[in-house]
Amino acid sequence: MALARPLAAAVAVVILCASLGAQTQVIQPAKAEKTTETRTVPLASGSSLRVKNVNGFIRAEAWDREEVQFMGEFKPSSQDEQVKVVIEPGKGSLEIRGEYPKHNGWGSYRGPQCQMTLKVPRRVAVTFDSVNGEVTLTGTQGAAVLTTVNGGIRAISLDDSLKATTVNGGITLEGVRGGLSLQTVNGGIKGSGLDGQGKGVKAETVNGGIHLQIAGLKGRLKASTLNGGISFNAKGAEQVEVSKRRVSAVFPGGDQSIELETVNGGITIN
Repeated sequence: MALARPLAAAVAVVILCASLGAQTQVIQPAKAEKTTETRTVPLASGSSLRVKNVNGFIRAEAWDREEVQFMGEFKPSSQDEQVKVVIEPGKGSLEIRGEYPKHNGWGSYRGPQCQMTLKVPRRVAVTFDSVNGEVTLTGTQGAAVLTTVNGGIRAISLDDSLKATTVNGGITLEGVRGGLSLQTVNGGIKGSGLDGQGKGVKAETVNGGIHLQIAGLKGRLKASTLNGGISFNAKGAEQVEVSKRRVSAVFPGGDQSIELETVNGGITIN
């Protein structure tokens, strides 16, 4: 009986520690000054990560640890308010979100900012969402959804599908292996070392060019522009149709769809 009590106490401590490790954390600097806060929380490989921000970039890089390191660079508003960052774990997931003070009316009000820099598990599926700030992701092996409004998107060395959407900013990719869905309005789309892996490539913009390098080009290509030229390597292509503003061709060896469309800009694919 005497041995059972210490054992029970030890189990209780383990359960309590696990419970505490899964608790929601809140970060909000008390002082109205520029400051940096860092937190590290566990996240198992294969989990999902969602990050939401409003004023500030989101930059994440993969590492070989089953945890997320968050570093926030805080800057107060013109009324000395700070962003509140909530880190909320779930079952197989983690959410990090910036909660901003509400402000009504016009004037010279300047909202608070939080620049978010993260280290994330290599095998993680991410959803990043900002409004005023760029979004960058490097080195992950899970599906990724990257969204912003006023800012560019950059993805480097990803090993799964990517959906990237912005309004005022360009999209730049390097070494992304997986299906691609890329959309912007005011900005160009550039990519090298791409491989749709049979899942398809779709890129759309209005004011900007599209320039992509796809390894082992295979599948059905359709490209169109209103104000700009279209350049592609037709070697090995079949069913090639070329007009002033449109190109279509079939590259044997795959059936993925490659759709590229812009209004004001040229298109290059090789």
